[in-house]
Amino acid sequence: MDCPKCAHQQTDTVKCASCGIYFAKFAQQQALIASRSGAAHDELPDSGFGWSALALTAILSAALAWYVLRGRATSPATPALPASAASGAAQTGAAPAPPAPSAPSAPSAPSAAGSFPHALRGLEAQLAKTFPARNAIETARNATVFIKTGWGMGSGFIIDADCHVITNRHVVETDGARVANTVVSSAEMRARIAVIEQQLRANIGQQLQLRRSLAGQPGTNLQVIEIDDRIQAMKEELADLPARVNHAISEKVEGSSRSGFTAMVVDGTEFSSLHAQYADNRDLAIFQLPADHCPHLEPGSSGTLAQGERLYTIGNPSGLAYSVTSGVFSGDRGAGHERFLQTDAPINPGNSGGPLIRENGEVVGINTLVLQGAQGIGFAIPIEAVYQEFLQLRAPRH
Repeated sequence: MDCPKCAHQQTDTVKCASCGIYFAKFAQQQALIASRSGAAHDELPDSGFGWSALALTAILSAALAWYVLRGRATSPATPALPASAASGAAQTGAAPAPPAPSAPSAPSAPSAAGSFPHALRGLEAQLAKTFPARNAIETARNATVFIKTGWGMGSGFIIDADCHVITNRHVVETDGARVANTVVSSAEMRARIAVIEQQLRANIGQQLQLRRSLAGQPGTNLQVIEIDDRIQAMKEELADLPARVNHAISEKVEGSSRSGFTAMVVDGTEFSSLHAQYADNRDLAIFQLPADHCPHLEPGSSGTLAQGERLYTIGNPSGLAYSVTSGVFSGDRGAGHERFLQTDAPINPGNSGGPLIRENGEVVGINTLVLQGAQGIGFAIPIEAVYQEFLQLRAPRH
């Protein structure tokens, strides 16, 4: 046989004549190391299947994280810039200058569109008192919300004084079967499952090798039975791993959706047990905060964006609440319902559903996708789609 440590070939099956290890003891050590490395990814209660259950937990966590970010292997579409984008560059030129900052002690903050200050009431007054806005970006920050569900997090923004909030459907999705099917059918998750399957096969092989080394040795009957139980459990896990991942994701989403989700504004005020309405044709959702006189973003025209125009994102990347990042408008991609705004402004996990805004605070898009495997390529749904999908909102006049 070949020594599993130094590959020395010999006939003795108990001890290596070259490096001196005892094969049975070495196999036990390797199995212990493998089980500990799997435990490092544990985030959910053990289901009783040892290492294989930990592997399922790891892939479940990765799957849900992927779904919240909605990373894609390819961009939505990458044709040449349509004529509308080119004409927009000629019409717009440089981005409008932000309004002059107001003094911290001022009783009211400038509106997102830079209009004259108005008397503040309700939630808008509450936030302006605690977080007075000194520029248009901070005004937009006060209208951005942090969304927490039972299995992920994301962002959203208030679109009118009636406290309607816009976000991505996949941030607040409650259809467990829909989420599970989307995740498990993706190339990314199939690759992750393949890696786990490979690790399970390797672990089964280690256990079989350990069992062979114990065969015929006195006092090892109980140990052999335990090894057989572990091997059988891992074989069962291997036989239906995709189905188990699908079921686990569906159960996780469905279980958390029954109690609704939570939205938090910049001063830490939370609104719980919320439920959303979904768009029919786009990755969009809308819900309403139980508040009044909310700070909100003024919509801009995404069709007038000029390539190279400065844009900002506000969101909660990796839980870093109300982070602001910036980049430029890279161009239009697609057309009609499949039109997206491309930007190199960073879009990270937790940014999904947050606003893409101009320097004057106007919102022009909803951050939605990133190009997986690349840096600085993100996509937003144009703000006009919100008014096409949710007719209860009053369309802006430009």
